[in-house]
Amino acid sequence: MDILVTRRLTLRPPLDVDADAIATALQNKDVTRMLTNVPNPYGLDDAVNWIKRVDEDKHSAYFSIYRQKFLGVVSVQTSEDGEADLGYWLDRSAWGQGFMSEAARATVSHAFRKFGFETISSGAYEDNRASMAILRKLGFEADGARPHFNPTRNCQVSCNRVVLTRSRFEQLFGSLETSVAA
Repeated sequence: MDILVTRRLTLRPPLDVDADAIATALQNKDVTRMLTNVPNPYGLDDAVNWIKRVDEDKHSAYFSIYRQKFLGVVSVQTSEDGEADLGYWLDRSAWGQGFMSEAARATVSHAFRKFGFETISSGAYEDNRASMAILRKLGFEADGARPHFNPTRNCQVSCNRVVLTRSRFEQLFGSLETSVAA
């Protein structure tokens, strides 16, 4: 079990004890309207099933984010074709405090080291300025926009896609062979 510790946060794999907090957080439409792959409405069974699914995925890195309580989730998921994609969300009460920048940076660093990815992709809806700011801080660069159906909004939304290379990440944050990037 991989556990990451940053200056303010502890990141560990999602566990059954997280299910209630995940379900509660994802019942907030302010959160789910910015997410690409979350059913709406979202219930406890959805959270329990998601935790079981990610526990079986040994080619991706999923973390629950903690600081005295559950704050959200960050992951680098690997698709069947080997592509890596950063995804994340925070409970509404944790927005605007820099937690996701910190958690995402540690997760990206970990994923580059553990899985040897050369690139990691991500994306954010056009109206999600906070998420795009996080991705820019991490060094992600534009890779076009694509339409995506959002279940909460019940419509197609333009998703700005971005990509980050391992060399750019190291250029910005230091060698992945040291603890500097973590």
